[in-house]
Amino acid sequence: MRLKVLSAALLLFLSAAAWGAPHPLEVAMDKCMEEDPSTHGVSNCAAEFKEKWDGELNRAYKEIMGMLPKQGQDLLRNAQRAWIPWRDAEFKFLSAVYNAVYENSGGSMFVTIHAIADMEVVKNRALELLAYVEELKAGKPSFGETYPPAEADAQLSAAMNVKNGHKKIGKLLGGDGVKIAETTLKTWEDFRNKETAFMAWFYGKTGDKAFPIHARMEKNLDRNKKLDTLSNDLTGDYLGDADSAAKGAVEVKKAATKQPFTGDRTLYRPEEGKCDFGAYIIDPDPKGANVRDNPNGKIIVTLPYQPDDPDLIMVKVTGYRGKWLSVTLHDGKKGWIFSELVGMSLRNYAPGDVTALRVRPDPYAPTVGDIFDDEEVTVLGGEGKWALVRYKHPKGHEFVGWLNPEKQCGHPYTTCP
Repeated sequence: MRLKVLSAALLLFLSAAAWGAPHPLEVAMDKCMEEDPSTHGVSNCAAEFKEKWDGELNRAYKEIMGMLPKQGQDLLRNAQRAWIPWRDAEFKFLSAVYNAVYENSGGSMFVTIHAIADMEVVKNRALELLAYVEELKAGKPSFGETYPPAEADAQLSAAMNVKNGHKKIGKLLGGDGVKIAETTLKTWEDFRNKETAFMAWFYGKTGDKAFPIHARMEKNLDRNKKLDTLSNDLTGDYLGDADSAAKGAVEVKKAATKQPFTGDRTLYRPEEGKCDFGAYIIDPDPKGANVRDNPNGKIIVTLPYQPDDPDLIMVKVTGYRGKWLSVTLHDGKKGWIFSELVGMSLRNYAPGDVTALRVRPDPYAPTVGDIFDDEEVTVLGGEGKWALVRYKHPKGHEFVGWLNPEKQCGHPYTTCP
């Protein structure tokens, strides 16, 4: 019934390569995820294409080394040799972060996010090298961006934020995480400095003192964005959606030592309950959906099939009993409707958005499964603002779980604000 939007997981990879049109591996990755957009499928795609990007990286490195004079070769070789230990340290860093997040949330979505993050480490370096190759093929490389003659204060601030960002994450991880973060910072700074030395030569800026300062600052700013993402994943999962900074250092310390979930992962599914959320009719019968005075009772009204006015098939779900939902219609009438005829969609609108269904109506409960698209789910019941729903993948597998109110959309034809 709904007009589908492009999968959020796919949008994550649809950015054009820095050197021009989308790289063939990006196109192939999109296709891989489209064939199986499940958590397991996307994770497998990320692992597969991590290896393919590594092959492309090696090919690009050999190509550019064959195009450079000895001085350029030496500088790029130094940078690439510095990138390798940083890559290995970054993999350990990402593992420490996402293992901690997963253990404390039970959310399988973080397995996928971790796999994607690993792949992007290799992919981004491959695209950087390919960009150099394309610039050489186009003629003499030229750095077109303007930059101030001096910005030492801004560069120092960005550099300190990088140091503090690694330190913060190390403290949140605790234990070996402190050392892992320190090693990642040290290897990244070495790679950054050697890469900017190559860039200064590559763009003919060797005698320009302002250029390496600017280049380092830009790399620091990019790194800070990544660190902010990792920090938010940690604190967001440990502390919830509220502003973690406002919770204070004491609570952050407590959260960082939270133990992995070891409780009951059985789906909570009572026979009846009271709830309060919006939904809409998904009955495929052109004759319309029947609303009854009681479960299996007398028909009191038949709602139209796909009307022009969406209000006619939008309902407020107020409770359930067995396989029947108690609903309030647009005109205030109340009745019961078979649960298989009622649905809602997910607010997965932004690139990378994922919705987790949980075993209980609790944002910290273990997950049943993750959904990566603006998908439609069937409403089976609810408790308060939480909806008990069933998701059926186009390939046939399905799972039942509790849907957070923030991810619910009860409009049949458009997205929700």
